[in-house]
Amino acid sequence: MNKAFTLIELLVVIAVIAVLMAIGLPSLRRVHEICKETECQNNLRQLSLSMKDYLSDHDGLFPSAYSLYHSPESMDMRMEAWHEYPVCCRWHDERMALDGPLLKLEHPELRGSFWNYIDRTEMLVCKVGKRANELRGCYNTCIACDHRDDIGVNAQYTYCMNWYLGRELLVGRSSGESDASGIDVKTKRVYSVRRETQVTRSASDVYLFGEENSWAINTQGRQLNGRHPDLAAEYDLSGRYKYEGSIRYMARGGLCLPSLEVRSIYYIDSNRLCQIQPYPSDAFATYHRPRRGDLNTGHSYIVMLDGHTRKVTVSDQLRLSKQVPTVEPSQLGPGGNVALAWPSDIPPSGGWDNQ
Repeated sequence: MNKAFTLIELLVVIAVIAVLMAIGLPSLRRVHEICKETECQNNLRQLSLSMKDYLSDHDGLFPSAYSLYHSPESMDMRMEAWHEYPVCCRWHDERMALDGPLLKLEHPELRGSFWNYIDRTEMLVCKVGKRANELRGCYNTCIACDHRDDIGVNAQYTYCMNWYLGRELLVGRSSGESDASGIDVKTKRVYSVRRETQVTRSASDVYLFGEENSWAINTQGRQLNGRHPDLAAEYDLSGRYKYEGSIRYMARGGLCLPSLEVRSIYYIDSNRLCQIQPYPSDAFATYHRPRRGDLNTGHSYIVMLDGHTRKVTVSDQLRLSKQVPTVEPSQLGPGGNVALAWPSDIPPSGGWDNQ
């Protein structure tokens, strides 16, 4: 007599398999996410090694973060030929791809200073960031141009360079306690960080390349082009959108050129400390492992000048002036994410406590 499974036995087996799948799938998903993040960190390490080669070939001089991937000539909007390639769309305009025919064959003069040090263009793209930024889309606007909707959003790079490197800093300490009413003129000076040797903070404390969102993270939700007010966060990590009369302020925050501008809130003008309004800064990305799918809540990765990578959370980025009750204070102190970008052992204008 042939024996067969009863219906109850089959249901029990199916239930056991379902339980095992419910237990195993989250673990598999977590392993998959870790593998993707490891790949992104490896890209950052490779970029760091490529930068070491660049510095070795250029007497220790940093390249411009603005013209890393595309030359300054390609961004000159006075040249009629390049009006069809908007600056603000570079990060997602596949016509300007580094391995595309325009830069590779037809117009090599449009290549950025870092072009010869990129072994493969895949090292410029974190797949997690590519998916997140293409999902959210382009929200860029700048002095030269606006985003053009007829140019597809196909991420060409997701890693950007520290804007402070290869520049001169104007620094000075506040003469008031915290009201930013002026500066002590005796402490005012120009500090050059054009060379690697001019970075006076530890190389393990200053980031070189980081990941960036294509959207600003602010409590308004409104983005740089003002079209989408539905992406609000609980905190201000980056630029806010603002009108004053007929003037539109180009608040930073969205991925655009390969320069990640984590700026100090204060600057010096005519021997006075002036506060930049609205919030002036870019921020590090927040798309790795976001909570409940909210892309404003995740973390990202950066590579430091000494070549090691580190994770940057929302808590790491919050400055003292932007803290909210629902998020732990920055582990970097009152300066928040400015502390990861600032290359000088002299504090930013206004001091750390005023950030």
